[in-house]
Amino acid sequence: ILLLNRRVLLAMEGGGKVWAPHPEKAFVLGTVVDIGETEITVKPFDPKEKVVKAVYDRVFPAEDDEKKSWPDNCSLMYLNEATLLHNIRLRYEKDEIYTYVANILIAVNPYHDIPNLYSPDAIKRYQGRSLGTLPPHLFAIGDRAFREMRLGRESQSIIVSGESGAGKTESTKFLLRYLTSSYQSGSATAAAGGIEQRIVEANPLLESFGNAKTVRNNNSSRFGKFVEVHYNHKFQVVGGHVSHYLLEKSRITMQHGQERNYHVFYRLCAGAPEPLRNKLFLSSPDNFQYLRHSCTRYFATQSSAPKIARPVQSKQFLASGSLKDPFLDDVADFARMENAMKKVGLSDREISDIFRVVAGVLHLGNINFDQTQGSEDGSKISANSTQAVSNTCQLLGFDPQDLARCLTSRMMQSGKAKGTVYMVPLKASAASSGRDALAKAIYSRLFDYIVSRVNQCFPFETSAHFIGVLDIAGFEFFQENSFEQFCINYCNEKLQQF
Repeated sequence: ILLLNRRVLLAMEGGGKVWAPHPEKAFVLGTVVDIGETEITVKPFDPKEKVVKAVYDRVFPAEDDEKKSWPDNCSLMYLNEATLLHNIRLRYEKDEIYTYVANILIAVNPYHDIPNLYSPDAIKRYQGRSLGTLPPHLFAIGDRAFREMRLGRESQSIIVSGESGAGKTESTKFLLRYLTSSYQSGSATAAAGGIEQRIVEANPLLESFGNAKTVRNNNSSRFGKFVEVHYNHKFQVVGGHVSHYLLEKSRITMQHGQERNYHVFYRLCAGAPEPLRNKLFLSSPDNFQYLRHSCTRYFATQSSAPKIARPVQSKQFLASGSLKDPFLDDVADFARMENAMKKVGLSDREISDIFRVVAGVLHLGNINFDQTQGSEDGSKISANSTQAVSNTCQLLGFDPQDLARCLTSRMMQSGKAKGTVYMVPLKASAASSGRDALAKAIYSRLFDYIVSRVNQCFPFETSAHFIGVLDIAGFEFFQENSFEQFCINYCNEKLQQF
């Protein structure tokens, strides 16, 4: 304890400044007025704040000039949790949203555009410049990865990690822009169009099927992706590839309070023309089991809200109006999603089939089950689910009898490989769980297919090295956390230890 607090005690000499913990501001600046056996008493400089008593380990020495900011936290005289956060705050207040910790870049989401921060001139300015010679920037990280790949002739990876809403996906976009526009593309890629442009074109499609409104973020990525930019032996961009993982499948069947299911369900209801809605048997989110237990309001602007047809308006939408976000509009985003589908090469037939699958998942969720009379183990599809079964089978191409049998029973096999195969009836609760598992599997396979079609936009024959950008799904903490969210949080924690 004496060794641990020596720096604090030295900072106190002559009325030195220290940082004391605060329940809302994290830390407040003050001076030590008393040193106890286990606690230190600190009087904040702000007269509005109360005197703070804290254990030794939570009081940190402050810089001599607390108003001076540093581009690299390692330049601080006292590098600790409080001074690091204060330095980042000082820079953030000046729209300097990037700060180094050695070769790690800390980014704080400004939630507004900063002029010329990512302009073509900024890209040129960071080309070939060593880390630290220019102000902290994403482009500096991208350039270092490229130079390490070129000098060491080894593939590189950039990890983008943080909590939901911190700006990971936007950071990934800017990194890809730098990596693809800084160094001229090879002839094959140049003929097909820039990799970065194709990723941007595909993004509305991936976001529609993989993003959702959460408590922290209106457009949270509920899947992780690893985007590879491939280079030839001359270190020219020749192609790309997107790998995805940890799609939050539990969201398809259950969401919390003010959250929503994946954007595509609402965009299809709000933005699809009436003939398509009728073809897919779509109506208000209130009428679907997988949507009605959470937020059923649409994202819309003042001009797009009137375009949402009355039959698809939910009770929440009628009572409270639309959700507001400058970057989201379910009506306009449906058109963007459809346009993105065409740009990645999907035919009209494929687009129609995708919409049928999405709607089919919703109708599948409306199938309910009753316990069979006189049997504790058997179940049957409820009489009020006849229309849901019909809609599901028409959209997904199932036979009604086959679907009923598969949902209310399971196949068992006795003995070894050639044993007798027989059907075991399921309880109503087990049948409901099986229905949800089927819905998750269908949607997951659909997402796999969409990503595979996006990858077909990046054709390339040979690759010597690649730079990968890992955009992991954001850290979140809910009242009830899904297994996927637990995996996401665990992965984020492990990445932070790097």
